[in-house]
Amino acid sequence: MIRWITPFLGTAAAGSSDIDATIQIVDVRDLVDKHGNNTDAIRSKIDQGIALLNGGHRVVICCDYGISRSNSIAAGILSRHTTIPFDAAVREVRRATGEDEIKLEPLNAVRAALMQQGSVPTVDGPRVLITGGAGFIGSALQKALKGAAFNIAPSRADADLSAGALALDLLVKENRINTLVHLANPRVYTSARATGDTVTMLRNALDVCRENGLRLVYLSGWEVYSGYRSTDLLADETLPILPKGPYGEAKMLCEALISHYRLLYQIDATILRSSPVYGLGSDRPKFIYNFLNKALVGGPIHTHAYLNGSPRLDLLHIDDLTAALVAIANSNASGDYNVGTGHLTSTLDIASAIVEKTHSKSKIVQQQIADHAPNIRMDYTRARKDFGWSPKISILVGLDPIITRGRA
Repeated sequence: MIRWITPFLGTAAAGSSDIDATIQIVDVRDLVDKHGNNTDAIRSKIDQGIALLNGGHRVVICCDYGISRSNSIAAGILSRHTTIPFDAAVREVRRATGEDEIKLEPLNAVRAALMQQGSVPTVDGPRVLITGGAGFIGSALQKALKGAAFNIAPSRADADLSAGALALDLLVKENRINTLVHLANPRVYTSARATGDTVTMLRNALDVCRENGLRLVYLSGWEVYSGYRSTDLLADETLPILPKGPYGEAKMLCEALISHYRLLYQIDATILRSSPVYGLGSDRPKFIYNFLNKALVGGPIHTHAYLNGSPRLDLLHIDDLTAALVAIANSNASGDYNVGTGHLTSTLDIASAIVEKTHSKSKIVQQQIADHAPNIRMDYTRARKDFGWSPKISILVGLDPIITRGRA
């Protein structure tokens, strides 16, 4: 099917049934939809299209599927023929065709052929784009970066990474971004299907980093160690990854993909593995809010007892996590970092603290679970050494505003 960008310029897959004798074809299948296209070959295709348009013909640019090569060349033709900036032409092609999966490699090859590489000058200091900026962590990070670094946080509608990399690439170029903090996850992130979506979103972010020379900061989590059975395991960056469940497995695959891009494309990437995060503005970890709601009405509070005892967590306050992200953005630190408080608190102790702080009459009941809890605490020694970060807020202090808000 032809997708018309203007009344005289469109794109389609080669052999589309609606291409008739009144239409002139520019066949770009001899180009590749990856790196390596010859600049003269690209310019020749663009010149051919412009000559046909100047002759009053209706022109369709064709590649195998009508996605990357055809739309990239069409953007080049539109830019030259209408004398508009290339990125404006790309936006018009995207709007008219609805195509978000145009590959960045052929697109940037056309940009280079038009000699428009200089539209994104090098800048000093961090200019940060946050994916997933509307979420709990993303919203807090925007506030923490305010005044410390330029930052933008496009909505999912502005840059849907599950649909492709193009929209993010354009935003990066327009805003001269040099650091991408990737927080975005699928809305439902614990299902098996979400594993594939999570990797897809990261791969699109990585392609944008590769094409634009960006630094990537990726938020992973303690879940990559969740397969361990322990009563108290201190996890530093040398501990082998051993996830359990879809979310931890997704994070493992994402970390592996980042490592691959580091090796193959020399991407500058920092992985930050955080312990469980809590604070005002989130309903996670859910057990805290379940305990609080029960305590406020005097109902029984059920905690769990696993085969290796009460589950214990290294709970990190949102302010401490955002401080770590800001410190990374403002440093040259790279590699993998674990962050947490380094201390474990049992769910039983948290329930007891909530009962005490609310002066509740709730009874705490432990329920047996026929499984093992991982009980992971994060060793933040490397983070402290490389960019001066350490946690400031204890769980008992961090619970106070949550309890106050719950009582209101």
